[in-house]
Amino acid sequence: MSTLAAFARPAAVAALGAAALFAAPTAASAAPFMPDPLANCKPAATLDVEKEGNQVEWEFEGPENATTDAQVTYLNFGGQAPTLGTSGPLTNGEGVEKELPGFTGHLIPGGTYDPDGPKGPLEACTVGFGFAVTQ
Repeated sequence: MSTLAAFARPAAVAALGAAALFAAPTAASAAPFMPDPLANCKPAATLDVEKEGNQVEWEFEGPENATTDAQVTYLNFGGQAPTLGTSGPLTNGEGVEKELPGFTGHLIPGGTYDPDGPKGPLEACTVGFGFAVTQ
């Protein structure tokens, strides 16, 4: 009987931890991408993800004419089955929103960032890898 108890206790703790993770309150949260995919780019810009309730928003913010071709790929565990998708194009200063209940992993696999747009004199910068999680 003590052997059964030795296995049952860790299983119960794991089950409670998983239940707490998936039943977490739906308060607004923001998650920075780690590592920062724009860390080596000048002038500075940001890529971030925010979640409020089931609404996820990805946002790119840079100088006035800045552009990027980077997109966020996501894997969501919250519906009846896992969902894989992309944010679509990210426009400077405008968020892209999707309804994603539950736990979501967000990945920026790369791209380019042009701080002054395609007609400006500044050179484009390579967007690095970034990962974030929201729930």
